[in-house]
Amino acid sequence: MMMMHRTVRHALLAGLLVLTACTAAAAEPAGSSDPLVGYWRAPAGDDSGRSSIVELFVRDGHLFGRIVRTEAADGSVLHPVCERCSEPLKGQPMQGMEFVRDLRKDGDAWVDGRVVDLRPGWTQGLTGICELRLVDGDHAELLGYRGLRAFGETSTWTREPAPAPSASAE
Repeated sequence: MMMMHRTVRHALLAGLLVLTACTAAAAEPAGSSDPLVGYWRAPAGDDSGRSSIVELFVRDGHLFGRIVRTEAADGSVLHPVCERCSEPLKGQPMQGMEFVRDLRKDGDAWVDGRVVDLRPGWTQGLTGICELRLVDGDHAELLGYRGLRAFGETSTWTREPAPAPSASAE
């Protein structure tokens, strides 16, 4: 049972990080003043060396995140599809997919959001609860969990410059 909790935790975190390029959508102007709004590099959470560029933005007072680009360890762009997700995400390219949704502001953190595991495998498509907070100007931490928060796992993201327009077209 402990192994299953650990597997689900790892799957949730890795799912945050596996994906591809997206088209930019307008963020709510009020959200642009939040220090988490922008682009972040999120490691895959495994030994693959993969990472994703994630865009965080505010819409209707809630924080969302979508995959801008997923890169292999050698920097090549990956183009995964969500095979095991439920509808309407099933079979869709992960490029541009909003996998972090509906976080609400609580002090200096965003809490009670949802995260979809997009990593290939039997956990793909599972949804968990997430929290996101700024550690310092260049680092943020995402906590993802299913069930008890104590069984969650934290992933550290690093701020990135906005990708060049050609990067989102790959």
